[in-house]
Amino acid sequence: MVEALLEVRGRADLSKLEALVRRASELKTNLEALARAIETKYAADPRLGSVVKNLLKTAQPPEPPSDQLLTASSSLEKYVSALENSVKALASYAVALDRLYESLVKLEKEAGELAAWGELLREAAPHLAAEATKLVAKAGRLLSQPPLEDPQRMLEEVELCLREVRNRTRVCKTVYVNRLNELLSEVSRLSKLLKRASRAQTPLEAGKLLAYEETLRKLGEKLEEASRRPLELKLDLTAVKRELENVERELAELAESALSGEEGSVAKELERLARSLDSRTVSYALLVESLSRRSGLPIEKVCHLLYVLEKRGYLSLEVRIKA
Repeated sequence: MVEALLEVRGRADLSKLEALVRRASELKTNLEALARAIETKYAADPRLGSVVKNLLKTAQPPEPPSDQLLTASSSLEKYVSALENSVKALASYAVALDRLYESLVKLEKEAGELAAWGELLREAAPHLAAEATKLVAKAGRLLSQPPLEDPQRMLEEVELCLREVRNRTRVCKTVYVNRLNELLSEVSRLSKLLKRASRAQTPLEAGKLLAYEETLRKLGEKLEEASRRPLELKLDLTAVKRELENVERELAELAESALSGEEGSVAKELERLARSLDSRTVSYALLVESLSRRSGLPIEKVCHLLYVLEKRGYLSLEVRIKA
C-alpha cells in the first residue's frame, strides 16, 4: 500500500516537473522572440538604438537552475516565475517603445515647425522667437541624446516636451495671425487715405499716387497669401510694416499739400483721434471740442472745416442721431 502511494506521488511530481519544464521552454522562447522583434524594429533607429541596446542588456532571462536542482520542483517554479516576469516586463517595454517611436517622430516634425515659426517671428516678436528657440533646443536634446533607462520614463519626457512644443506653436501662430491682420487693416486704412490724396493735381503727384496704389495692392496680396501659407511664404511682417509706414508718410505729405494749413491741421488731428478711438463712437460735441483743443482753432472754425473736408472727400464722418 505504501509503495503504491509513493509511486502515485512520484508520477505526480514527475508530471509537475514536466509541465514546469515545458512552461519554462515556452517562456524562454517568447522572451527571445520579443527581444529579436524589438532589436529588428528599433536597433537601427538613430533615436532609439542606444535605448534598445541598454534595454536588452538589462532584460536578460534568468539563469536556469543547476543540473543538481532540475529535479527540485521549487527551483523550477522560481525559474518559471522569473521568466514570466521577464516576459511581462519586455512586453511592456515593447509597447512603450512603439509609443515612444511615434512620439519621437511627432516631436521631430513639430519641433521643426516650431523652429520655422520662431524664425518667422524673429523680428516681429523677438521674445517669443527666443522662447521657441529654447524649446526647439530642448526637443533636439531629447531626440539626439535620449536617456537610456526605462523607456516609459523617456516616453513621459518626450510627451511632455511635445505638449510644450504644441502649445508654443499655437501661441506663435496666434501672434503671427494677429500681426498680419493688423497689417491688413493698415493696408485698408492707407487705401482710404490714398483716395483722399488723389486730389493732387500735378502729373508728378498723380504718378506717385499710382505707384503707391500698386504698392498697397501688392502688399495686400502678399499678406493674404501669407495668411493662407505662412510657413511656405515666410513673409517678413516687420519689413511690410516699415514699407507701409513709408507709404503712409508720403501719402500724408501729399494729402496735406493739397490742403490749407488749417484744413491740414484738423485733418491730422482727426486722423490721430480716429486711431485712438479704434471704431468706438464719440459724441459730436466732444469730437469738435477735442479737435478745437488739439488744433488751437475756434469751435466754429472746426465745424466749418469738418464740413469742407467731408464735402471734398478728405474724410468720412458718419453721424448717428439719438433722440
